[in-house]
Amino acid sequence: MIEEVKNPEENKNPIEKADSVFEQAFKNNAAKINEVGGSLNKEFFDVMQEDVKAGQQSFNKAVTSGDKGEKAKALMNLNQKSSNVQNFKETWKMAGESAVDGSLSKGMNSIDKFTLAYTTDPNNKPISTEEGFVWKDVEMPDGTKKDINQADMNNAMVLRDDKTSKEIMDLAAQAGTVAKDGGEIDPNRQIATVKKLINPENIKSLMHDDILNTNSSFIEDVRGAYNNPELEDAITNPNNPNYSEEFTNEVLADYFSKKIQQEYDKNKPKEEESKKEYGGLSAQQLIEKYKDIS
Repeated sequence: MIEEVKNPEENKNPIEKADSVFEQAFKNNAAKINEVGGSLNKEFFDVMQEDVKAGQQSFNKAVTSGDKGEKAKALMNLNQKSSNVQNFKETWKMAGESAVDGSLSKGMNSIDKFTLAYTTDPNNKPISTEEGFVWKDVEMPDGTKKDINQADMNNAMVLRDDKTSKEIMDLAAQAGTVAKDGGEIDPNRQIATVKKLINPENIKSLMHDDILNTNSSFIEDVRGAYNNPELEDAITNPNNPNYSEEFTNEVLADYFSKKIQQEYDKNKPKEEESKKEYGGLSAQQLIEKYKDIS
């Protein structure tokens, strides 16, 4: 009898299923961005062109009127629009590249994934404001409505912090070298050093990515040790009423410090075999112990 092949999606909870939809939608949109080398599609380009054109007309009008104040104001506005255009072009291209180059962090949450899927969809046309593009009255996954702006799009692209990853792995390697040389390390100093590497920009990556190249992560180890979703959420979710940034930083610093300590312990020279054979006594101690035996 042939067993029924089950779809792995069936075992996912509603949030995981939604995440999969958002991820796939973003990948599809990113593929289209990459097909044209990161260039803006017609829908976005038209919005920008109209906005810059309106700014240029305002500037020309101010020049013609001879009003220096209006001219300066119009020029500042035009420069801001040009800057917004350039910033968005960079964000747009980065969105396409990040979907395929492995730079996105596993720390992206449902809102991050939805935001990228929505803002890279050419069917969702934004408006241009002084602060840049804005997608108005977007229905979010939780049913609420909000405006999504360029800053939201940028923030949704949570990137792997490979720089800090290397710094922590270097600390572990240094601890291993100290151990081989017979030196000691100060655990409190290690914690303080690691804490300085943690910040609001990289904390999602440090919690969710394989920072130490061990095929695991902080959050996976927490799940393995406690299997407590409520505890996990309180540690990792800033929207949880029990979340404390200070506590999370402490826990994260302690976690990586223990990993560094493990590297030290692993490389610490083993006790000499001769000492093991004689109850841990050195040759000189053995001589002293048995010198009076006749």
